[in-house]
Amino acid sequence: MFSVVPRRALPPVVAVWLAGTGAAALSGTPAALGALVGGGLATAFLASTFLLLRVLKHVEPALSLALALVVYLFKVTVLATAVLVLRDLPGVDGRAAALAAAACTVVWSAAACLAFRRLRLPVFDLAHGRSGAGS
Repeated sequence: MFSVVPRRALPPVVAVWLAGTGAAALSGTPAALGALVGGGLATAFLASTFLLLRVLKHVEPALSLALALVVYLFKVTVLATAVLVLRDLPGVDGRAAALAAAACTVVWSAAACLAFRRLRLPVFDLAHGRSGAGS
């Protein structure tokens, strides 16, 4: 699961990122640079979630969920701060960076949802024992 979802989500995100950068290039170099940086930041932050989940998969489930939520909140805050900083950098169009980051985030979310939906994960209940007899 931790490798399947990024493999399925990354190609459409990269396509949107490159298309957005190409479209922004029509408006000039600062817009293209902004779209390139904004899309790259969003893609890196979203893909890093699955790296974290690979590390946390052997930790107790309640602890791993709490850690994943805290790290997600941290990543969203850092991404928003980076976009705000990019807005004020000379030579980089902050609006293009924000649009590219938003587009990559929406596409990543949709692709990840589709990938999760297509995964065939076994579901079972351990509370009743192996055979379920005697319940």
